[in-house]
Amino acid sequence: MANMKRDFLPNGRKVIWVGSQGLQIALAAEGGHIAALRAEGINEKSNPYWQPPWPSLEPSSVTSAIVNQGYGGPPEGKLLASILGHSLALDLYGAPSIEEAAAGFVTHGQVAVQPWAWRQPEENSLIGECLDSLGELKFSRHINVIGCSAVIEERVENLRRCDRPIGWQQHVSFGPPFCEDGFWASANCDRGTTHPQSFGTGASLVPNTETQWPLAPQKDGERDYREPLTGDAQSNDFSGFRIRPSDEFGNFVAGNKRLRFAVFYLWPRCFFPWLGIWDERHARSEKPWCKEVSVRAFEFGASPYPDVRRNLLLRPRLFGVPTYLTLPASQTFWVRYAMGVFAGISESGDLSLSGGKVSLLGPPGAIAQVDLPEICASSTREEMNTANEDL
Repeated sequence: MANMKRDFLPNGRKVIWVGSQGLQIALAAEGGHIAALRAEGINEKSNPYWQPPWPSLEPSSVTSAIVNQGYGGPPEGKLLASILGHSLALDLYGAPSIEEAAAGFVTHGQVAVQPWAWRQPEENSLIGECLDSLGELKFSRHINVIGCSAVIEERVENLRRCDRPIGWQQHVSFGPPFCEDGFWASANCDRGTTHPQSFGTGASLVPNTETQWPLAPQKDGERDYREPLTGDAQSNDFSGFRIRPSDEFGNFVAGNKRLRFAVFYLWPRCFFPWLGIWDERHARSEKPWCKEVSVRAFEFGASPYPDVRRNLLLRPRLFGVPTYLTLPASQTFWVRYAMGVFAGISESGDLSLSGGKVSLLGPPGAIAQVDLPEICASSTREEMNTANEDL
């Protein structure tokens, strides 16, 4: 058993570093967020993952008084008090219903707002586990870093003796300076829709409107998700996109030409068929946002957009694809996905997987390549096997 490399982020949060010479990843000791990365050829001050500008607290130290005074109150405040970078939404993807909130549920579920237990079987791997006693779920995440990529395997056990609909979404949030000047992105999506409801103050997209990747209809034109928001542009919006049905794996890659690196994620489409894009830029005025936040999140998983569970149940399919995951009684589902970095690049491109290598492809050909140590895979979702997708 290797000795864990415990450390603190600049904002004071406790993390555990795991990795190789080519890539190191910091996991929040509480909440399990992928909070930071370091890699050869990347400036240590250029962490791409979002670090909110407000005080970030360990979940175990967050009280109801703190949530009410500084983080907007329940059900979202407890999550906002401790959210970092790549967080996990499990059981719920979005807000709880009024009745669920009264029972103690929080936005995006309990897993991201509680302590985790950690063990390190090998120097380049780390396992985190937690029990969601309210949602009656047992969760584990195993990260294995090799070279410039990491393979992440997650398992969720249903502790109830009945089938249940759940959300399971990877909430990968990028912050400044990465998401600002020089930012670019690509993904293998096709059909999409803006969120059914407006996100409120500062919303710039037309809600509940179908679109095609990479565009979203704005009230004054179109947004291109391959590019950053610039100048005095405000945004408080969300769009959800289907991963192309012809592709075995979903992917996105986000980079910054000025900072000269890119981050990619790759996952099995048969388990996570959706990619959502969330923009918040100097729009929300209430605490803790105070119009000071710039963040773009790439949220891949079982649902096209965050919503109250019962609303997703009322719309079980979109473009022929399920909008939530059914976790069978007393069963465990698992998924294995990958992430990695391309360092020292100043060009944008699309992701390609072939022969155990992930390539960034531009008009002239391969810009960069990274070895992928394991193939992405998952449990079988029966509702995906029977999906009658609209092409």
